Amino acid sequence: MEKYAITGALAFSLLMAGHVAVARADAPSPDVNAIVKAVMEDQYGTQYDSKHACWTFAHTSEQGNALTYCMSAGKPQMVDTAKGKLLYVYAANRYDIHDDDRYNYGHVDPGLMGAFAVRIDAKGQWTYQSLDNAMEFGSNGYCGCNKADFVTLSQQGDAGWLFISGGVWQGTVVADYNIVMAHKGGFVDVSKIPQVKESAQDVEYNVKVASAPAGSGMFPLDVTKTKGGATVKTFQVKFDPKAFAYVLPAGD
Repeated sequence: MEKYAITGALAFSLLMAGHVAVARADAPSPDVNAIVKAVMEDQYGTQYDSKHACWTFAHTSEQGNALTYCMSAGKPQMVDTAKGKLLYVYAANRYDIHDDDRYNYGHVDPGLMGAFAVRIDAKGQWTYQSLDNAMEFGSNGYCGCNKADFVTLSQQGDAGWLFISGGVWQGTVVADYNIVMAHKGGFVDVSKIPQVKESAQDVEYNVKVASAPAGSGMFPLDVTKTKGGATVKTFQVKFDPKAFAYVLPAGD
């Protein structure tokens, strides 16, 4: 068990077996910054790089390369649900550090994203509802997730982050939309929609979540297809529950 001393209104104690932290009963509201710090230390360790303001984290990529990342927390988002408060926290590796060779990456090296949904009850206790501390996206150590937008995905409380990842291979751009949302205790990317395909360099897709549609289920996506800068068509892509993803229709 690791204990974290937090100055101010709250005192937290991480219980590693259940990933639970307890705040004083008289705390008027959750200390979001303290919770984010505790999550980052729990998931990425105590090797904080004070020069670059991020947590040093060793990770072996899916290709088997041993890499070192410096993970930085993004803007947290608090969501009120029927079961209480849910705090969404994401982390992205710093891709812009040029004075430390540990953080240099090759073309095949992905960027890294961490995603966490933290349940906070009325007594100030918090526990992970969903987590994944090392999701790989992009290339050259850049995940694109540092520019993620927090989006609401349904009227039932589903939410996540929307961003673009990809890279350039010998002058050819390949980029995809990513929508990272909680699922079965972890996080998954539910978008199969490209921004730019390898086979159609002059075609681009622009994606946004449809605003407040009626009905239950996952919100559809509004997609605009352009070619050479001119709009070709605008259409909606509904969530496919069998694929558990938003999938571009055949022919588009």
